[in-house]
Amino acid sequence: MKRTIGYLSLSAVAFLLPLLFLYIGFISPAKTGAESPFIRMTVCTVLGFLLTSLFTRFIHPYSGLAGLDSAKLNLGFTVALLLAVLVEFVSFGGSTLEPYMERLSQKNSGGIGEYFYIYVRYVFMISQLLIALRTFLHSAFLGLLKTIMKHAD
Repeated sequence: MKRTIGYLSLSAVAFLLPLLFLYIGFISPAKTGAESPFIRMTVCTVLGFLLTSLFTRFIHPYSGLAGLDSAKLNLGFTVALLLAVLVEFVSFGGSTLEPYMERLSQKNSGGIGEYFYIYVRYVFMISQLLIALRTFLHSAFLGLLKTIMKHAD
């Protein structure tokens, strides 16, 4: 039971971390109507990717769930990150962000800003999907090792 609580709580952190950066970098400027959130969106996209990646990669020894037991934790991270990407997808298509991002890209048409405001949301979501893919592959690899060691006896 202790491990299940650990898996769920760490997966909840992995779910909430990208959503925090989504709110700070995208939803908050959209609600206030910020004129040029270029730096804020860039920093939040980079920090969201880096902190989520580092958290899901290096939390295992500190949580006590390292070794072959971390396969379940990585699977929890994968599910949490896929749910976060689903929430991000819905948020970017929502009534607050979609018109705001379109207005920013139209305002900056003819320059690099137009393409930035069109594609930054995809970069944000794809970075989270890459982390989910890494955690899934890590989980599958550890599960395979566990199975090989179990049948090696």
